[in-house]
Amino acid sequence: MSHRLDAGEYARLVAGGRVLERDGHGVKVWWLPGDRILKLFRVKRWFTSARLRPYHVRFARNAARLARLGVPVPRVEQLCRIPHLKRQGVVYRMLPGRTLSDLLAPEPPLELLERLAAFLAELHQEGVYFRSVHPGNVLLCEDGRLGLIDLQDVRFRRRPLNAGERARNIRHLFAGGRHGASLRRWGLEPFLELYLRALPWDEGRRRRLRQRLLRHRALQSLITREKS
Repeated sequence: MSHRLDAGEYARLVAGGRVLERDGHGVKVWWLPGDRILKLFRVKRWFTSARLRPYHVRFARNAARLARLGVPVPRVEQLCRIPHLKRQGVVYRMLPGRTLSDLLAPEPPLELLERLAAFLAELHQEGVYFRSVHPGNVLLCEDGRLGLIDLQDVRFRRRPLNAGERARNIRHLFAGGRHGASLRRWGLEPFLELYLRALPWDEGRRRRLRQRLLRHRALQSLITREKS
């Protein structure tokens, strides 16, 4: 259940914290004392799915569901509504580790690329479509596992992802602005080979998926850019 914060409660919550991210509408992320994060969400329109399924609630539910699958995720401590700011918020414990954006630059280590490809393949086999899957949202945790942050935009299927969903999700990974730069320099097709190798399939099925992925329009622009 979301806790309503008035102006005084909000001020006490963020006292001693520092702003990690803001945009033209205000603060988006606070780093709070005690290695906690306050992530704020703005509802952009009155009639929107965010009114029916608020982002902070999605974040918490997605975190719980991913944790049940064994994926390391932040531990949610509180959901809140902040009416005077017209914001929703989620307070969570930081997931200890380093982002792959940091670890892959400037030259991606092959071992880490293999782990990332295997991790993505495992998520896809579990039916997890993490739209924000760029290297800035994937962490190498202190225990050596890969984990996820920024969880409000996750979809769960009751089956492994199909070829189109896999292609679009791989595009998200490579097209993540500065976060995907090291991957783009390394190359999409070499990464696909690592991804396919990680799937628990026979060689024929892997080959058919490879053909579908390379033909999919979601990846065509990346392939064309690499070859130009």
